[in-house]
Amino acid sequence: MNPVQLHTAGATVVHSSPFSTLEVPVDSEILAAELREIWARPLYFGIQKVDAQDFLVKNFPLVSVELISKLLANFDWRPRSVAAYLVAVSGKAEFTALIGRLLLRSDVCYAGVAFCVALAALNSDESVGYLEEYLSYYLTQPNLWFDQAQAMAALSYLDRLNETERASRFQAEWEKFIANKIDWNLDESIVRFSQTMKNVENLKGRIALVAAT
Repeated sequence: MNPVQLHTAGATVVHSSPFSTLEVPVDSEILAAELREIWARPLYFGIQKVDAQDFLVKNFPLVSVELISKLLANFDWRPRSVAAYLVAVSGKAEFTALIGRLLLRSDVCYAGVAFCVALAALNSDESVGYLEEYLSYYLTQPNLWFDQAQAMAALSYLDRLNETERASRFQAEWEKFIANKIDWNLDESIVRFSQTMKNVENLKGRIALVAAT
């Protein structure tokens, strides 16, 4: 991919990390027009809008492992975000490791919030472990303004849900990390993330209701 293509795909920050060698499937070709128009365009900005939710409920029977795999493999933040939201709503735990690795690699911007949503929705020891591993490294990188707030919000959301205190051990590192980020507010991030998770749960309910009729 040339520099323009990389920038368009979301690879706007060049960085190296201990996770750069993690293996993930990568397709650098332009996403097939059918997938782009049918799936990426309606959903890549998130699932907070009513029309996106209505679309997902209507088309959920078409969600498959093959579809999610194709979207996750495409080197672009848009299809990867959509795939992560599909995993969050479908609960397909077989994608936990791939989404966790993509979050750790952080090859493209914008997709990280969707990865955190998917890992929180899966809510397993493995998925939570990826959030913790992400924070353990990226909170030590104050010059990388990535998805640390989303990962902290995801862990905080899960703490309330699971009655745990896993986010608390990152509090000191978080305070150091945001020393040069006056606009970063964890409480606000938690509120936004919790609303997204509420949308996920509402979608699951609507999808189950349609399937039962």
